[in-house]
Amino acid sequence: MNTEFDGELFSARVLEFSERAGRGAPAPGDFYTPREIRMATEILLRHGKRGTFAFFGGYPTAERRRLCCLPDYMIYDETEEGLSRAAADVVGEDIAVLRVRGSGYRTLSHRDFMGAILNLGIKRHTVGDIIADEDGFGAYVFCERKIGRFIVENLSRVASDAVTVCETELPEGFAPERKTEPIADTVASERADCVVAALVNTSRDRAKSLIVSGFVEVNYEPMEKPDEKLEPGDTVTVRGEGKFRIEGFDGVTRRGRLRLSAEKFI
Repeated sequence: MNTEFDGELFSARVLEFSERAGRGAPAPGDFYTPREIRMATEILLRHGKRGTFAFFGGYPTAERRRLCCLPDYMIYDETEEGLSRAAADVVGEDIAVLRVRGSGYRTLSHRDFMGAILNLGIKRHTVGDIIADEDGFGAYVFCERKIGRFIVENLSRVASDAVTVCETELPEGFAPERKTEPIADTVASERADCVVAALVNTSRDRAKSLIVSGFVEVNYEPMEKPDEKLEPGDTVTVRGEGKFRIEGFDGVTRRGRLRLSAEKFI
């Protein structure tokens, strides 16, 4: 499967939503990653669309959020807060919250839920955040409403476990935190190839290959240079391996290596 990002197609789709709003109809768009949100924002600003769009993902702190382009009659407050409220009113009606619950036979990860949903033939841009329960037996899934109906009717297994699925309302005070596991290692330097090798427990040569092949993002932007230095606070995403956050380089060992502390999102 070709997963190469098509910037021209992305730009055209963003502008299509904006043009639809310009014709008088609110235009809820796709779910975007933080990187895509920045890209969509830059595209719309270049085309003079400031104050006509916002993003909403189903709850205030959502990572993946849907673009919402607004017609003039819906823009009653051009502040960021006002636009966000308008987007929530529009997009919120077209976002389904699904409750997926396993049998308790085994624990299930974010990757398990995501894989099962994509295996139904669903496109990733129609699904927002997936928030796995702390006990690993269930998850909340945010998605386009029509896709939600399809998932309810067709998702019966996640990994090797049977699941039930229904549309639901979010519990009061819903404020999820992604679970993480700590990583502690030593690295020769802050170079990206050194750090990525430690994060995914692989060789430095393979880490270089992942970087130059476009499989690594830092702060949701592609990284192409293995010698670029990483810093505390950076978010590193490695395709097929997961997402990580660098916490620090805490001191030097007797052999002159840096002590790396990080966390992996699970």
